[in-house]
Amino acid sequence: MMLAGTIWQRELVEFAQRRRALIIKLVFPLLVAVPLVLSGAPTIYAAMALTMLAAIVGALGSGAVLTRERQSGLTLRYRTLPVTPGRLLIERLTTNGLIDFVQLVPVLLLIAVRHPSEFAWWPALLLSMAAVLLIGNLTGAVASTLSDSPGEVMLYVVIPLIPLLYLSGVFTPLEQPMLPVISRLLPFSYLYQALLGSLGGQPNLLPWETVLGGFGFLVGAIGLTGWFGRRVLESD
Repeated sequence: MMLAGTIWQRELVEFAQRRRALIIKLVFPLLVAVPLVLSGAPTIYAAMALTMLAAIVGALGSGAVLTRERQSGLTLRYRTLPVTPGRLLIERLTTNGLIDFVQLVPVLLLIAVRHPSEFAWWPALLLSMAAVLLIGNLTGAVASTLSDSPGEVMLYVVIPLIPLLYLSGVFTPLEQPMLPVISRLLPFSYLYQALLGSLGGQPNLLPWETVLGGFGFLVGAIGLTGWFGRRVLESD
């Protein structure tokens, strides 16, 4: 079996074997989404909460896991594999991102069933969700190099996310001249706009613009993950 398949298989098998964690990961997003999507909550609040959920899920998960692996010495064992650090980190984080995406699939299906007429936004929603999850995993991976404590790593993850979400227009409308420009440079704005559209709201972007933004950030996230490979895996 190829090395890439071995790494992917290890992550997926470990995820599938932890049945309690699997159930919790599938149920938790629904507990957040069901009241927002099925109730009469304003669309902007539902989109805001779901954007924050996607941004935090991947970052906290990868940060905690990679911190524990560094403490247990597993990261040192990865260095013996005949593969570059960049490729290895891409394989690890894309697998983690895929698992996070599966975790959020019930939420996406709930949105699709509740608002079937907004199908034009589904490609944008899928791409921007994938981009945010991968970028979140990369954020957590980089944060894991800053401390040996999982609790501190979670703080290092959350601290930059809050202002970035604000600059993305997730919390309040961006009315000043420069803020809308800055928001276009952040992946969370595209996910937020895609969620607004998918939930029947009034986004500021068109579906095709959000598709391009989500795709661009997804490709960029893969490239950045490869670039940070050595820093994350060889930072002892």
